Amino acid sequence: MKLLPEMRTISCGKNHRGVRVKEEHFEDGVSGVSVKALSEEPLDPDFGIKVDIGLEGGIEGAMADFRLTEYWCAPCFVRDLREVPDETQGLIYRKKDGIYGVILPVVGDQYKCVLKGTETGLCARVFSWYAKLLSCEELIFLYAEGENPFRLLEKCFSRAVRLLGNRCRLRRERSYPELFEYLGWCSWDAMQIRVCQEGVLDKCREFQDKGIPVKWVILDDMWAHVKDFEGETYETFRQMVDLMHRSSLYSYEADPERFPHGLAGAIERIREFGMAVGIWHPTTGYWRGIAKDGPAWHRLKEYLIETEDGRYIHDYKPEKAYLFYRTIHDFLRSCGADFVKIDNQTMTRRFYRGLAPVGEAARGFHSGMEASAGEHFGSSVINCMGTGSEDMWNRSMSPVVRCSDDFLPENREWFIKHILQCTFNSLIQGQLYYCDYDMWWTDDEQAVKNSVLRAVSGGPVYVSDQLGRSKREILDPLILSDGRILRCDRPGMPSMDCLIHDPGISGRIFKVQNQTGDSGVIAVFDLDRDRGRVCGTVSPLDVEGLKEGQYAVYEHFSGQCRILDYRESMEVVLENGEDYRLYILAPVKDGFGVIGRTDKFISPAAVKAVAGRRILLKEEGPCAWVEEGKLRTRNETSMHPAATNA
Repeated sequence: MKLLPEMRTISCGKNHRGVRVKEEHFEDGVSGVSVKALSEEPLDPDFGIKVDIGLEGGIEGAMADFRLTEYWCAPCFVRDLREVPDETQGLIYRKKDGIYGVILPVVGDQYKCVLKGTETGLCARVFSWYAKLLSCEELIFLYAEGENPFRLLEKCFSRAVRLLGNRCRLRRERSYPELFEYLGWCSWDAMQIRVCQEGVLDKCREFQDKGIPVKWVILDDMWAHVKDFEGETYETFRQMVDLMHRSSLYSYEADPERFPHGLAGAIERIREFGMAVGIWHPTTGYWRGIAKDGPAWHRLKEYLIETEDGRYIHDYKPEKAYLFYRTIHDFLRSCGADFVKIDNQTMTRRFYRGLAPVGEAARGFHSGMEASAGEHFGSSVINCMGTGSEDMWNRSMSPVVRCSDDFLPENREWFIKHILQCTFNSLIQGQLYYCDYDMWWTDDEQAVKNSVLRAVSGGPVYVSDQLGRSKREILDPLILSDGRILRCDRPGMPSMDCLIHDPGISGRIFKVQNQTGDSGVIAVFDLDRDRGRVCGTVSPLDVEGLKEGQYAVYEHFSGQCRILDYRESMEVVLENGEDYRLYILAPVKDGFGVIGRTDKFISPAAVKAVAGRRILLKEEGPCAWVEEGKLRTRNETSMHPAATNA
């Protein structure tokens, strides 16, 4: 049976000779849809081919992960497929009979596909951003239906990677950098574009004095020499951003006034504190590109093109993109840099539109970027401002992607947007990458809530506190004494019953679920826009991947514990200002279950081994376990035979 039985196509090129749709059904239950078109005149670069998609039966609701801005995606919750926003890059729907469906658009050799609602239903929009193509023969999307949307996503992505060839790989095929297993700090929120050597060193001294085991720092925007900054002042954040966006890179050596000993000298001093160093740089050199006739331009000019608005950026062709990045990365590596954060990645439409088809341009420059980052930094890269699907489908090796807009302190409205971006983007981007939930502040009024979200993220944890304002007590529940993060096994994602409902208006709790070993983790949040009472249930069934059996469900902040069978649930209500809870779901076997270090958010990850009923901890600390239906705790773990430190 075809899951999408009604598909019609319209070519937007004039005098076309026909458009054919081909469906291929695979043994894993996934179907792929390809189109073949030929026209006597160029296909429209923004809407070359339209494929109308019909579903059997109505839907209860859907979540569309769409391009909210040029760089960032966000979820949109709809009750009718006609409401699906344009540039949707992944769609999950639930039909009225309870069956889930996934539609996954892809980016091929030349064309990109997105979904959008129309007056009559849903369509796939296929386009190239290039006005010289007379034909199209590409895979455009995959789809599947079934009872478990998480498995449908995994199957669709796995099949897509195989069909698209060697341009991309699944998350499980990428190596998570060892460096990102440890706590980090970024200069951006603390110092913004006036980051300087002495300020960073002062922050390193603060971490040392407070015993906060930060193991890496990022020198963010803008450590390099930007002459446009000279003599400029600003009073507001907006004025600063305006200055940034009209400024270009003069030299990729560090600013001589703010870094008097050069980049190499600054990195050497930071390393004295036992910290690795990452360097931020955008794809464009700086936001306005490379300054003509400056040292950077003279060194890089053979690899640059001039855009319509007069800026100089690197060519999209892979060989020139590679040489551009290699030149910069050679310098950064020679200065002692350990990794890079590469910003401004979703730029194909803005700068390469009309020069080459979207698939060719994106694959070209990402091939060059990936080759250089792999060669110089072992693919230890944070990819940023790059959630466009043309970027998502064209990174071959680098494992980490920022999945949300920039952090804003002390802003509950922002946090609601942020958590939805992070977790729903993790459903889509997280099939291919580990997801970075961005930096945050430990002295923010939402610091604990932010730290709980990072605990379940499964990705890097790094802060951006201003000088003198870091709070060790906020970070301690996330890490061991050496700064190693107690990290979950995969990206944090919404539970199944939260996939198609807007938690801002649903009156329901919002749950982010993950795993650590054979234990589950569920963070519960109140995201009601009016700060109203929210309710719902927590169950072992909420955690994708948990095995059937009995579980001890332990709430971190209250210390309360209940025993639930796999399909049992318990009621949860958040009200009167209670914004969050954190549940550990520990498997109980033969009457015994290990919750782990109760002073840590991901408590089971602090357990080194369990032998019979003896618990070996990675480090000494308070511990809890369940024995014969009762919660047992001990603060001095080395004094009890059930729990000892390693």
